[in-house]
Formats: sequence, C-alpha cells, structure tokens
Amino acid sequence: MMRNNHEKKSPWLLRLVIVLGIILLGLIAFAITKETYKKKQVQGQIDDLKQQADKIDKQNTELSDKISYYGSADYQKKVAKDELNLQDPGENVVIVKPSSIAQPQATEETPSNDKKLVVLVSNVQKWWDYFFK
Repeated sequence: MMRNNHEKKSPWLLRLVIVLGIILLGLIAFAITKETYKKKQVQGQIDDLKQQADKIDKQNTELSDKISYYGSADYQKKVAKDELNLQDPGENVVIVKPSSIAQPQATEETPSNDKKLVVLVSNVQKWWDYFFK
C-alpha cells in the first residue's frame, strides 16, 4: 500500500519541480535581458561622452593655436599697423580713398549752364564694360 501511495505523490511532485524550474528560468532570463538593456544604455552614454570629449579636445587645440598666434610678434605688428596706423622704419604708407563720384558714363548737356550730368554706375557694370567694351 505504501508503494501505491508514493507513486501517486511522485507525479505531482515532479510537475511542481518542473513548473518551479520554468518559473526560475523565466526570472533568470528576465534579469539577464534587463541587465543587457541597461548595459547598452550605459555604453551609448559612454560613446556620447567620448564624442563630446573629442570635440572639446579639438576646440582646445584650436584655442591654443589662436592664443599662440595672438601672442606672436607677427600678429602684434599687424594690429599695430592696421589699428594704430603705425609703420616700420623706412616703410612708406599710402592711403587710397575711394572716390565718392564715379566716372561719367553718359552725359547730357543742360541748355542753361553747359553742365554735365553724371550717372553713377555700379561696380558690376564697370567690370562688364572693362572686359566687354
């Protein structure tokens, strides 16, 4: 009789162990999936930060180059000439002021004073005339 009773409990016990095993495997798979997702997110953030660091390094290099240029004698000499109107010894400076009235292109005589009418011409028209007329 004992044996018969033991055989009846065994299938239920086996089924319970199988169900608990499946549940345990499901929980383990869920935890692994969750951790993998978190790892991908963290890796994405790391990649973004590396790109930002590379960009900042590039900007720092450019700024260092500008600082060294602005501190150079050539730049100081250029600024002294352009902004302070200074010149080197033995150097002659020529300043050319643009004319406020353009060359007369077409003229008309006025009947009373024999004055010429000056027509202003655009630079584009002047270049056109220079090359093609």
